[in-house]
Amino acid sequence: MYLFVYGTLRKHGSNHQVIQNEELVASQAWSKGNLYDPEKGFPYFINKGPKRVYGEVYKISNEKLLEIKDLNYGNTKAETFYQPSTISVMTDLLGEIECVTFINSEEQAVGLFPLTYGDWLVHLEIEKDNHTYFAYGSCMDNERFKLADVDHLFTNKIGGGLTDRLEMNYSLSVHDGGRANLIETGKQGEGVLYKVNKEAVEYLFMREGVYNGTYRPAMIDVMVDGRLYEKSLTFIVLDPVKECAPPLHYATEIIRGSKGTVSPEYHSKLVNDLKTKFNLSVGET
Repeated sequence: MYLFVYGTLRKHGSNHQVIQNEELVASQAWSKGNLYDPEKGFPYFINKGPKRVYGEVYKISNEKLLEIKDLNYGNTKAETFYQPSTISVMTDLLGEIECVTFINSEEQAVGLFPLTYGDWLVHLEIEKDNHTYFAYGSCMDNERFKLADVDHLFTNKIGGGLTDRLEMNYSLSVHDGGRANLIETGKQGEGVLYKVNKEAVEYLFMREGVYNGTYRPAMIDVMVDGRLYEKSLTFIVLDPVKECAPPLHYATEIIRGSKGTVSPEYHSKLVNDLKTKFNLSVGET
């Protein structure tokens, strides 16, 4: 069966060791509802309403489900504290699938406020003073950083980073064409990893349209020169559409910003994708 996890069973969660050897089906999945923080070290999940809760999907056995039901939450077994349920979950690779998960009763969340971004990892990490930030689109380039007078916030470039299962495409449509998005394909993608502070994160939230619902913050793992940077901040489109051609100025930023930092093979792939998908030839100046 498929299991949707959104809190302590997620990668980097306090109970992840229980399922860490199970098959990961989707690292960027979501279902409708709200998450709440009761300040007990684990979230409540109410599977109602128009908002979204983000998590991961694993393929598990009946025996593993029984083991999860025996986990303790607030000195109470999960099966008693949470209600085992089957819900619909959206994924990039498999589309909409049915998953087992554990939800709370609405009474348990009385007096609590839903988490802003519906993501437990983001909730735990986002207020930290410093982050590693993974850029895969135009933020690989510094031209607009300079225009916004924030280029001094993005000088600490760690290097070209590799992502597992996630690749860039142009599945955000705006008035003049496509914009970059990070989607789960099961293949490896590349981008640029920075070290940034809170001021840089505030700028990125504005630039990426987080507050108007264009992109959402997410935490992913990024490998740079053999070192793993866990829970790196990135931004993923909330409602992707079919890919469409980016405007020339935007495509130029991506090609220029990636050159010399990502691998030569990936840089060539970015150039070739623009040509083969959209018949767009891009210079780098």
